[in-house]
Amino acid sequence: MGNISGRLISLIFIFVVILWPSTSPAVDLYLPEINAKSGQSIDVPIMIDRVKNLAGVKLVLRYDSGILKFKKSSKTEKSGSMMHIVNDKKPGRLIIVMAAAKGIKGENFSIFNLIFEIKKGLTGKQSTIIKIDKVQLMTDQLKEVKCNTKVNPIIILP
Repeated sequence: MGNISGRLISLIFIFVVILWPSTSPAVDLYLPEINAKSGQSIDVPIMIDRVKNLAGVKLVLRYDSGILKFKKSSKTEKSGSMMHIVNDKKPGRLIIVMAAAKGIKGENFSIFNLIFEIKKGLTGKQSTIIKIDKVQLMTDQLKEVKCNTKVNPIIILP
């Protein structure tokens, strides 16, 4: 019985030390809180806390098309070298794909900006969010970058 326990402990140790996936911290991709008024245009930056070698991005976002109307998008100074495509054919959903041959790096910066117009005539204070349905980040070595997401509300005043 003791011999089996020893082998089991050895196998568990080998799994944890050698085979366990890398515990490197994940990148945080987030949308900051925004305060705006009904009828106003807003700039929603897609922020990243830190990244060393970002060369590919795929995002699928959902938003309330009864409150927000997508107007346009733009790359930022940091992501200027990346090619991008935004699929906005279906109101309430955006698909953003970005790619570059060489990865970008930095801390606490916007990788992309989205411009929305808030519906006119909204009464009372309300809030909405832009949901991140899917995110995939890749390095220029085609390795996936682990990513956490956080979405903050858009607070709308009349």
